[in-house]
Amino acid sequence: MPEPAAQAPPSESTAAPDDPGPSPEGHPPPTPSDATGPAVVFELQTHDTAPPAAGWLEPRLAEACVRAGVTGGELAVTLIDDAAMAALHAEHRGEPATTDVLTFDLRDPDATPNNRVEGDLVVCRDEAQRQADARGHTAREELLLYAVHGLLHLLGEDDYDPAAADRMHRREDALLTAIGLGPIYGGAAP
Repeated sequence: MPEPAAQAPPSESTAAPDDPGPSPEGHPPPTPSDATGPAVVFELQTHDTAPPAAGWLEPRLAEACVRAGVTGGELAVTLIDDAAMAALHAEHRGEPATTDVLTFDLRDPDATPNNRVEGDLVVCRDEAQRQADARGHTAREELLLYAVHGLLHLLGEDDYDPAAADRMHRREDALLTAIGLGPIYGGAAP
């Protein structure tokens, strides 16, 4: 079930550095130039996290897009706090509590091929920090998990029943493993 299209709240835009360097996990960061297909254009808007997500998240999400079969498009990722997320969640889903990610599919279903993405992902950095602390990894890794989750929603997957949620979480972990991070969702239960 697609979520309604909406504009993400404005936030501070952060430019990515030219070379984010190796990840703390020891893996060299993937870059969009490593991809074999047309790039997805990313826009990351954030007040950021520690360690910084800006410059780290985009190339990894780009590689996850390629590995998921995405051939191009535009994807905006906005990191917000609990209060802003609770307000958006109430407005668009009728649930007045924070959540990890809201996905806004902006594609024209009659004109956009299924292997392209056009959407906004609004991700809660406070929830990511809580879950990262409980699972024993960084907030930016948890943010990447949420972005991949939103990407899979844009590609037509859902998690509205236990079997679908299990399939979706296995695919998230497969994508994250394929880009060198391992199973973030299934790696350690909170």
